[in-house]
Amino acid sequence: MYMRNILLIIGALFLLVGCGTYSQSVQVDDNAYLLLIGDPTGHIVTIDTGQPIKLSNETTSFNLNGKTATKIQVPTGTHSVKIIKDGVLVINRKFYVSTGTSFEVQL
Repeated sequence: MYMRNILLIIGALFLLVGCGTYSQSVQVDDNAYLLLIGDPTGHIVTIDTGQPIKLSNETTSFNLNGKTATKIQVPTGTHSVKIIKDGVLVINRKFYVSTGTSFEVQL
């Protein structure tokens, strides 16, 4: 009888401890980005028909998993990107981005 009461009390405690609440908040970025991975030095980027962007002069890069990353905000939708290095067109691609996403290009 005594052992049964102890087991009931322990069981009730486990039941109370297991009944918790969990809350989660998600932060969504309302922007879309072109993410350039690699050394940006000497690269010139043109998105759609916009003005050329000289990487490292007009942009800020950061470390992403041990690689240099440069993030450029773009409107959602379909775009074209041209990247020139030392006067040579090295990348000419079309891409699509939606809200909160990035399109990654290796330099």
